[in-house]
Amino acid sequence: MDEKIINGVDLKTMVEKGAKCLSADMERINQLNVFPVPDGDTGTNMVMTIDGGAKINKEENSIGEISKAIARAMVLSARGNSGVILSQFFKGLSIGLDGKEEVTIREFAEAMISGTKKSYSVVSNPTEGTILTVMREAGENAYKDLTNDTTLEQYLVSYLKHANVSLANTPELLPVLKKAGVIDSGGAGFILVIEGMLHAVRGEDVEEKTHLVASSTKIDTSGFNADSELTYGYCTEFILQLQNSKVNVKTFDLDIITNYLNSIGNSVVSFKDDDIVKVHVHTFDPGQVLSECRKYGEFLTIKIENMNVQHSDNEEFQEPEEIAEHKEYAMVAVANGSGIEQSFKDMGVDVVVSGGQTMNTSCQDFIKAFDKINATNIFVYPNNGNILMAAKQAAEDYDKANIVVIPTKTLAQGYSAISMFEYESDDVNQVVEAQMEVISNVNTLEVTYSVRDTMINDIEIKKDDFICLYNNDLVSCDANRIDALKAAINSISDFEDKQVLTVIYGTDVNFKELEELKEFVEELNSFIEVCSIEGKQDIYSYIIGIE
Repeated sequence: MDEKIINGVDLKTMVEKGAKCLSADMERINQLNVFPVPDGDTGTNMVMTIDGGAKINKEENSIGEISKAIARAMVLSARGNSGVILSQFFKGLSIGLDGKEEVTIREFAEAMISGTKKSYSVVSNPTEGTILTVMREAGENAYKDLTNDTTLEQYLVSYLKHANVSLANTPELLPVLKKAGVIDSGGAGFILVIEGMLHAVRGEDVEEKTHLVASSTKIDTSGFNADSELTYGYCTEFILQLQNSKVNVKTFDLDIITNYLNSIGNSVVSFKDDDIVKVHVHTFDPGQVLSECRKYGEFLTIKIENMNVQHSDNEEFQEPEEIAEHKEYAMVAVANGSGIEQSFKDMGVDVVVSGGQTMNTSCQDFIKAFDKINATNIFVYPNNGNILMAAKQAAEDYDKANIVVIPTKTLAQGYSAISMFEYESDDVNQVVEAQMEVISNVNTLEVTYSVRDTMINDIEIKKDDFICLYNNDLVSCDANRIDALKAAINSISDFEDKQVLTVIYGTDVNFKELEELKEFVEELNSFIEVCSIEGKQDIYSYIIGIE
């Protein structure tokens, strides 16, 4: 690799090594949780995000073109707040490299600073002591260290030096980190990416892990043989590279493809991002689909599966969906637990996206959900603070409907907001205002277990103890779950003024414990209304909304 000039091949190699380096230490990043709960997923989210960029199928010397492709893939793959921020860093980097065949070290350093600025821009209230601080301080200080003789290796060494100093200081900037005795997990993950880039420059190998590599699919053909009839058709998916020799890429109307697909198939999901189109369709003639779409470009990937085989062997198979009738309001909600998912559907949610702690929903997951709905206004309930940014990014990228993200950070908030939705209103702004008022009145008490010994808020916590978080603040801990829960409720100063208690209970909660909780609550507040919902979620035994 050239010491003074960087091209597209160099950047692609650097990102690939960055992804490998992050993957190799993913579990350590996951464990850098402020609270010792079993849902640390920062490392997983960042790996899944950068993997999208590392695996682009594009051979190009132009650093501008490569950086653009990497950023686009990462934006679509982004999961969790740290993943979204990481994807936006590379989006900003690509903006700084736009139109360039190759760049000098100084130009690359300037583009890295552009990446930081872009990351800050997508966070409504940037907090110092996070991955943002590490990016900013490393970029600014490494740029100051530049001379006309600085090599790429020297620049990255300087960048890492300042990044590590910044990371070590994050607990001083963010008291919650200091109390927990941890550094910022997103910043630690970002440093691993930069370390991987440095390994690439030095020509060093990085140990490769396979945490997130899916096992090969086992196909059971017993459900479809020589005497079978194709009744479900083919699930056809592809990525199409639009080509200027065939269409005007900049002005190409995706409806040309979408309308055709709807005429010969169903369950159509299509998405255009700059000069590529991603498509999913169920059809009896995938050959027709491919022939038609090749009029506009060439395929980067193609996957065709016999849905009769899926139907007999794949538990995730779903019947082809009918095109939904148009409606004024529709809802998309994120949930983790078959019980709460069904409850949301019963309450009128159009699409429930499986996700939550440890399985954060990506921007593309939201876009696919939006495409299943035919509505003027689509309300989105992320129900998790770590999914909120991905939902907002998807809303920004989607133009087929008005997407309204209600910033629910817990399932309790989402349940309350959805149950109070004003379908009869013809003023969408009025609906939004009412929804925001609802969630502002919901407090959330969550019960899970500790994965390590620690001390938080002067509360000594032992591994496997049950811990209770009230509005994301640790309030109690006990080896006995019901005792921990009772202590948490006792700590709520205005509990006697509350009117509604919505208990979403998990797979490990039995009826006897549930009744004990209800009796305890009603002794403290005889006027409170207790509503129990079998959420069947894991990790969190209880997610309780208190209003």
